[in-house]
Amino acid sequence: MLHEKTTIAAAARLIGETLQTHYAQDPLPVFKKAGIDASRLEVSGARYPWGAMQRLWIEAAAATGDPCFGLTVGRNIRPTTFHALGFSWLASRTLLESLQRLVRYTKLITTAPVELAVTLEGDNWVLHDRLRHMGIPGADEIAVDAFFMAVVGLCRQACDRHFCASEVHLTRAAASHTDTYIKAFEAPVFFEAQHDSISFDREALEAPLPGGNLELALVNDRIAEEYIDALDPSTISTEVRKLLIELLPSGDANQQSIASQMNRSLSTLQRQLAAENTNYKEIREHTRRDLAEQYVREGHYSLSQIAYLLGFSDQSNFSRAFRRWTGHSPGTYAKQPHSQML
Repeated sequence: MLHEKTTIAAAARLIGETLQTHYAQDPLPVFKKAGIDASRLEVSGARYPWGAMQRLWIEAAAATGDPCFGLTVGRNIRPTTFHALGFSWLASRTLLESLQRLVRYTKLITTAPVELAVTLEGDNWVLHDRLRHMGIPGADEIAVDAFFMAVVGLCRQACDRHFCASEVHLTRAAASHTDTYIKAFEAPVFFEAQHDSISFDREALEAPLPGGNLELALVNDRIAEEYIDALDPSTISTEVRKLLIELLPSGDANQQSIASQMNRSLSTLQRQLAAENTNYKEIREHTRRDLAEQYVREGHYSLSQIAYLLGFSDQSNFSRAFRRWTGHSPGTYAKQPHSQML
Protein backbone atom coordinates (compact mmCIF):
# COMPACT_ATOMS: atom_id res chain seq x y z
CA MET A 1 0.00 0.00 0.00
CA LEU A 2 2.94 2.35 0.37
CA HIS A 3 2.92 2.49 -3.44
CA GLU A 4 -0.64 3.88 -3.34
CA LYS A 5 -0.71 7.31 -1.73
CA THR A 6 -3.19 7.27 1.15
CA THR A 7 -4.33 9.37 4.11
CA ILE A 8 -5.64 8.15 7.44
CA ALA A 9 -9.45 8.04 7.46
CA ALA A 10 -9.65 9.94 10.76
CA ALA A 11 -8.80 13.10 8.79
CA ALA A 12 -11.93 12.59 6.67
CA ARG A 13 -13.96 11.97 9.82
CA LEU A 14 -12.69 15.29 11.25
CA ILE A 15 -13.75 17.07 8.07
CA GLY A 16 -17.21 15.50 8.29
CA GLU A 17 -17.62 16.44 11.95
CA THR A 18 -16.57 20.02 11.17
CA LEU A 19 -19.11 20.26 8.34
CA GLN A 20 -21.85 19.05 10.64
CA THR A 21 -21.08 20.92 13.86
CA HIS A 22 -19.72 24.23 12.55
CA TYR A 23 -21.56 24.67 9.26
CA ALA A 24 -24.76 22.63 9.74
CA GLN A 25 -23.92 20.73 6.55
CA ASP A 26 -24.74 17.08 5.96
CA PRO A 27 -21.31 15.54 5.21
CA LEU A 28 -22.64 12.47 3.37
CA PRO A 29 -23.32 14.21 0.02
CA VAL A 30 -19.88 15.80 0.24
CA PHE A 31 -18.25 12.43 0.87
CA LYS A 32 -20.16 10.96 -2.08
CA LYS A 33 -18.97 13.73 -4.44
CA ALA A 34 -15.38 13.15 -3.33
CA GLY A 35 -15.62 9.39 -3.75
CA ILE A 36 -15.21 8.72 -0.01
CA ASP A 37 -16.85 5.56 1.35
CA ALA A 38 -18.44 6.88 4.55
CA SER A 39 -18.93 3.36 5.92
CA ARG A 40 -15.18 3.13 6.56
CA LEU A 41 -15.02 6.26 8.71
CA GLU A 42 -15.33 4.34 11.96
CA VAL A 43 -12.94 1.54 11.02
CA SER A 44 -9.87 1.85 13.22
CA GLY A 45 -6.77 2.64 11.19
CA ALA A 46 -8.66 2.80 7.88
CA ARG A 47 -7.22 4.87 5.05
CA TYR A 48 -8.49 6.61 1.91
CA PRO A 49 -6.70 7.24 -1.39
CA TRP A 50 -4.91 10.57 -1.34
CA GLY A 51 -6.69 11.70 -4.51
CA ALA A 52 -10.08 11.17 -2.85
CA MET A 53 -8.93 13.17 0.17
CA GLN A 54 -7.81 15.97 -2.13
CA ARG A 55 -11.30 16.03 -3.67
CA LEU A 56 -12.84 15.98 -0.20
CA TRP A 57 -10.97 19.14 0.83
CA ILE A 58 -12.20 20.92 -2.30
CA GLU A 59 -15.81 19.72 -2.02
CA ALA A 60 -16.02 20.45 1.72
CA ALA A 61 -14.65 23.97 1.36
CA ALA A 62 -17.03 24.60 -1.55
CA ALA A 63 -20.00 23.35 0.48
CA THR A 64 -19.25 25.83 3.25
CA GLY A 65 -18.18 28.74 1.09
CA ASP A 66 -15.58 29.47 3.76
CA PRO A 67 -12.12 30.35 2.35
CA CYS A 68 -10.67 29.58 5.80
CA PHE A 69 -12.34 26.17 6.12
CA GLY A 70 -9.00 24.43 6.72
CA LEU A 71 -8.35 26.54 9.82
CA THR A 72 -11.68 25.49 11.31
CA VAL A 73 -10.94 21.81 10.68
CA GLY A 74 -7.51 22.16 12.29
CA ARG A 75 -8.96 23.77 15.40
CA ASN A 76 -11.11 20.66 15.94
CA ILE A 77 -8.11 18.32 16.15
CA ARG A 78 -8.11 15.54 18.73
CA PRO A 79 -5.15 13.32 19.64
CA THR A 80 -6.97 10.31 18.20
CA THR A 81 -7.05 11.95 14.77
CA PHE A 82 -3.37 11.12 14.46
CA HIS A 83 -3.79 7.58 15.83
CA ALA A 84 -0.96 6.53 18.19
CA LEU A 85 1.08 9.57 17.17
CA GLY A 86 -1.41 11.82 18.97
CA PHE A 87 -0.85 10.01 22.25
CA SER A 88 2.94 9.87 21.94
CA TRP A 89 2.76 13.61 21.13
CA LEU A 90 1.01 14.33 24.44
CA ALA A 91 3.37 12.02 26.35
CA SER A 92 6.55 13.55 24.89
CA ARG A 93 8.98 15.27 27.25
CA THR A 94 8.92 18.50 25.22
CA LEU A 95 7.02 19.96 22.30
CA LEU A 96 10.23 19.67 20.31
CA GLU A 97 10.08 15.91 20.79
CA SER A 98 6.41 16.02 19.74
CA LEU A 99 7.35 17.71 16.47
CA GLN A 100 10.24 15.31 15.96
CA ARG A 101 7.81 12.41 16.32
CA LEU A 102 5.53 14.08 13.79
CA VAL A 103 8.42 14.15 11.31
CA ARG A 104 9.35 10.55 12.06
CA TYR A 105 5.82 9.18 11.67
CA THR A 106 4.52 11.34 8.82
CA LYS A 107 3.49 8.25 6.84
CA LEU A 108 1.02 7.36 9.59
CA ILE A 109 -0.96 10.46 8.62
CA THR A 110 -0.33 10.39 4.89
CA THR A 111 1.91 8.67 2.36
CA ALA A 112 1.36 11.57 -0.05
CA PRO A 113 4.40 13.49 -1.37
CA VAL A 114 5.09 15.35 1.87
CA GLU A 115 8.51 16.17 3.25
CA LEU A 116 8.52 17.39 6.84
CA ALA A 117 11.61 18.60 8.67
CA VAL A 118 12.28 20.41 11.94
CA THR A 119 15.30 22.72 11.93
CA LEU A 120 16.81 25.13 14.43
CA GLU A 121 17.04 28.62 12.93
CA GLY A 122 18.34 31.21 15.36
CA ASP A 123 16.01 31.34 18.36
CA ASN A 124 13.26 29.37 16.63
CA TRP A 125 12.51 25.77 15.78
CA VAL A 126 10.89 25.67 12.34
CA LEU A 127 8.60 22.96 10.98
CA HIS A 128 8.92 22.87 7.18
CA ASP A 129 6.30 21.27 4.93
CA ARG A 130 7.64 20.77 1.40
CA LEU A 131 6.81 18.83 -1.78
CA ARG A 132 3.09 18.64 -1.10
CA HIS A 133 1.89 20.77 -4.01
CA MET A 134 1.35 18.06 -6.61
CA GLY A 135 -2.38 17.32 -6.40
CA ILE A 136 -5.63 19.09 -7.22
CA PRO A 137 -5.06 22.87 -7.37
CA GLY A 138 -6.26 24.48 -4.16
CA ALA A 139 -6.60 21.28 -2.14
CA ASP A 140 -3.11 21.41 -0.70
CA GLU A 141 -3.60 24.97 0.50
CA ILE A 142 -6.65 23.95 2.52
CA ALA A 143 -4.87 20.85 3.86
CA VAL A 144 -1.81 22.88 4.93
CA ASP A 145 -4.04 25.38 6.72
CA ALA A 146 -5.66 22.52 8.63
CA PHE A 147 -2.36 20.77 9.29
CA PHE A 148 -0.58 23.81 10.75
CA MET A 149 -3.64 24.73 12.80
CA ALA A 150 -3.79 21.15 14.08
CA VAL A 151 -0.11 21.30 15.08
CA VAL A 152 -0.77 24.45 17.10
CA GLY A 153 -3.89 22.85 18.58
CA LEU A 154 -2.02 19.76 19.75
CA CYS A 155 0.70 21.97 21.24
CA ARG A 156 -1.97 23.84 23.18
CA GLN A 157 -3.50 20.59 24.41
CA ALA A 158 -0.09 19.39 25.59
CA CYS A 159 0.99 22.51 27.45
CA ASP A 160 -1.02 25.72 27.44
CA ARG A 161 -4.14 26.85 25.60
CA HIS A 162 -2.44 30.22 25.03
CA PHE A 163 0.53 28.65 23.24
CA CYS A 164 1.13 30.17 19.81
CA ALA A 165 3.57 30.11 16.93
CA SER A 166 6.21 32.79 16.32
CA GLU A 167 5.57 33.07 12.58
CA VAL A 168 3.63 31.26 9.86
CA HIS A 169 4.76 31.23 6.22
CA LEU A 170 2.35 30.01 3.54
CA THR A 171 2.88 29.56 -0.18
CA ARG A 172 -0.74 30.48 -0.91
CA ALA A 173 -1.50 33.95 -2.27
CA ALA A 174 -2.53 36.65 0.17
CA ALA A 175 -6.26 37.28 0.43
CA SER A 176 -8.70 39.69 2.01
CA HIS A 177 -9.17 37.37 5.01
CA THR A 178 -5.57 37.69 6.24
CA ASP A 179 -6.81 38.85 9.64
CA THR A 180 -8.55 35.50 10.13
CA TYR A 181 -5.21 33.72 9.81
CA ILE A 182 -3.47 36.09 12.20
CA LYS A 183 -6.24 35.65 14.75
CA ALA A 184 -6.22 31.85 14.42
CA PHE A 185 -2.47 31.43 14.81
CA GLU A 186 -2.03 34.44 17.13
CA ALA A 187 1.15 35.14 15.18
CA PRO A 188 2.34 37.05 12.11
CA VAL A 189 1.34 35.23 8.89
CA PHE A 190 3.25 35.73 5.65
CA PHE A 191 1.86 34.67 2.27
CA GLU A 192 3.45 33.82 -1.09
CA ALA A 193 6.35 32.17 0.72
CA GLN A 194 8.78 29.80 -0.99
CA HIS A 195 7.82 26.95 1.37
CA ASP A 196 5.08 26.35 3.92
CA SER A 197 6.57 26.59 7.40
CA ILE A 198 5.63 27.41 10.96
CA SER A 199 8.10 28.71 13.55
CA PHE A 200 8.10 28.32 17.33
CA ASP A 201 10.11 29.93 20.08
CA ARG A 202 13.04 27.66 20.96
CA GLU A 203 12.65 28.07 24.71
CA ALA A 204 8.94 27.22 24.57
CA LEU A 205 9.55 24.09 22.49
CA GLU A 206 12.38 22.81 24.68
CA ALA A 207 10.57 23.38 28.00
CA PRO A 208 9.47 20.20 29.87
CA LEU A 209 5.82 19.27 29.39
CA PRO A 210 3.65 18.60 32.45
CA GLY A 211 2.28 15.39 30.91
CA GLY A 212 5.60 13.96 29.77
CA ASN A 213 5.64 10.18 30.23
CA LEU A 214 8.43 8.28 28.54
CA GLU A 215 6.87 4.83 28.95
CA LEU A 216 3.60 5.92 27.34
CA ALA A 217 5.43 7.73 24.56
CA LEU A 218 7.52 4.66 23.72
CA VAL A 219 4.51 2.33 23.77
CA ASN A 220 2.69 4.54 21.30
CA ASP A 221 5.84 4.92 19.21
CA ARG A 222 5.84 1.15 18.79
CA ILE A 223 2.18 1.18 17.78
CA ALA A 224 2.88 3.93 15.23
CA GLU A 225 5.83 1.98 13.79
CA GLU A 226 3.79 -1.20 13.54
CA TYR A 227 0.94 0.68 11.86
CA ILE A 228 3.28 2.17 9.26
CA ASP A 229 5.02 -1.15 8.70
CA ALA A 230 1.64 -2.81 8.17
CA LEU A 231 1.01 -0.50 5.20
CA ASP A 232 3.50 -2.64 3.32
CA PRO A 233 3.39 -6.07 4.98
CA SER A 234 5.23 -7.79 2.14
CA THR A 235 8.56 -6.17 3.01
CA ILE A 236 10.95 -8.80 4.34
CA SER A 237 13.34 -6.19 5.73
CA THR A 238 10.52 -4.81 7.89
CA GLU A 239 9.95 -8.24 9.43
CA VAL A 240 13.68 -8.68 10.02
CA ARG A 241 13.82 -5.33 11.81
CA LYS A 242 10.91 -6.29 14.08
CA LEU A 243 12.58 -9.57 15.02
CA LEU A 244 15.90 -7.83 15.64
CA ILE A 245 14.30 -5.46 18.14
CA GLU A 246 12.86 -8.47 19.98
CA LEU A 247 16.00 -10.63 19.86
CA LEU A 248 18.86 -8.15 20.31
CA PRO A 249 18.73 -8.22 24.15
CA SER A 250 19.02 -12.01 24.12
CA GLY A 251 22.28 -11.92 22.19
CA ASP A 252 20.78 -14.48 19.80
CA ALA A 253 19.96 -12.19 16.89
CA ASN A 254 22.17 -13.72 14.22
CA GLN A 255 21.09 -14.35 10.64
CA GLN A 256 20.36 -18.02 11.20
CA SER A 257 18.12 -17.29 14.19
CA ILE A 258 16.23 -14.64 12.25
CA ALA A 259 15.78 -16.98 9.27
CA SER A 260 14.50 -19.73 11.57
CA GLN A 261 12.02 -17.37 13.21
CA MET A 262 10.74 -16.48 9.74
CA ASN A 263 10.54 -20.14 8.68
CA ARG A 264 13.05 -19.61 5.89
CA SER A 265 16.41 -21.07 5.04
CA LEU A 266 19.37 -18.73 5.47
CA SER A 267 19.96 -18.63 1.71
CA THR A 268 16.30 -17.79 1.03
CA LEU A 269 16.36 -14.93 3.52
CA GLN A 270 19.58 -13.56 2.03
CA ARG A 271 18.14 -13.75 -1.48
CA GLN A 272 14.90 -11.99 -0.48
CA LEU A 273 16.76 -9.21 1.31
CA ALA A 274 19.02 -8.77 -1.71
CA ALA A 275 15.90 -8.34 -3.84
CA GLU A 276 15.02 -5.39 -1.57
CA ASN A 277 18.54 -3.97 -2.06
CA THR A 278 19.63 -4.64 1.51
CA ASN A 279 21.12 -7.37 3.71
CA TYR A 280 21.03 -8.58 7.30
CA LYS A 281 24.19 -6.73 8.38
CA GLU A 282 22.91 -3.42 7.02
CA ILE A 283 19.50 -3.82 8.69
CA ARG A 284 21.11 -4.75 12.02
CA GLU A 285 23.44 -1.75 11.83
CA HIS A 286 20.63 0.68 11.06
CA THR A 287 18.33 -0.82 13.69
CA ARG A 288 21.00 -0.65 16.38
CA ARG A 289 21.87 2.92 15.48
CA ASP A 290 18.25 4.11 15.39
CA LEU A 291 17.50 2.52 18.76
CA ALA A 292 20.77 3.73 20.28
CA GLU A 293 20.12 7.34 19.33
CA GLN A 294 16.56 7.12 20.63
CA TYR A 295 17.56 5.55 23.94
CA VAL A 296 20.46 7.98 24.53
CA ARG A 297 18.33 10.99 23.61
CA GLU A 298 15.50 9.97 25.92
CA GLY A 299 17.84 9.30 28.87
CA HIS A 300 15.68 6.63 30.43
CA TYR A 301 18.31 3.86 30.41
CA SER A 302 21.91 3.77 31.62
CA LEU A 303 24.62 3.12 29.05
CA SER A 304 25.09 -0.42 30.33
CA GLN A 305 21.35 -1.05 29.96
CA ILE A 306 21.39 0.32 26.40
CA ALA A 307 24.36 -1.89 25.56
CA TYR A 308 22.38 -4.90 26.80
CA LEU A 309 19.21 -3.93 24.90
CA LEU A 310 21.20 -3.65 21.67
CA GLY A 311 23.05 -6.92 22.12
CA PHE A 312 26.55 -5.53 22.78
CA SER A 313 28.88 -7.60 24.95
CA ASP A 314 29.74 -4.61 27.15
CA GLN A 315 29.35 -0.85 27.51
CA SER A 316 32.72 0.02 25.99
CA ASN A 317 31.89 -1.80 22.75
CA PHE A 318 28.59 0.05 22.59
CA SER A 319 30.27 3.43 23.20
CA ARG A 320 32.78 2.80 20.41
CA ALA A 321 30.00 1.86 18.01
CA PHE A 322 27.98 4.92 19.01
CA ARG A 323 30.93 7.23 18.32
CA ARG A 324 31.41 5.56 14.93
CA TRP A 325 27.73 6.13 14.09
CA THR A 326 27.33 9.70 15.27
CA GLY A 327 30.80 11.16 15.74
CA HIS A 328 29.97 11.82 19.40
CA SER A 329 30.13 10.00 22.68
CA PRO A 330 26.74 9.03 24.12
CA GLY A 331 27.09 11.66 26.85
CA THR A 332 27.85 14.47 24.40
CA TYR A 333 25.09 13.40 22.03
CA ALA A 334 22.47 13.40 24.80
CA LYS A 335 23.09 17.09 25.53
CA GLN A 336 22.66 18.27 21.94
CA PRO A 337 19.39 19.53 20.36
CA HIS A 338 18.34 17.31 17.47
CA SER A 339 16.57 18.60 14.43
CA GLN A 340 14.90 15.34 13.55
CA MET A 341 14.11 11.96 15.05
CA LEU A 342 15.61 9.13 13.03
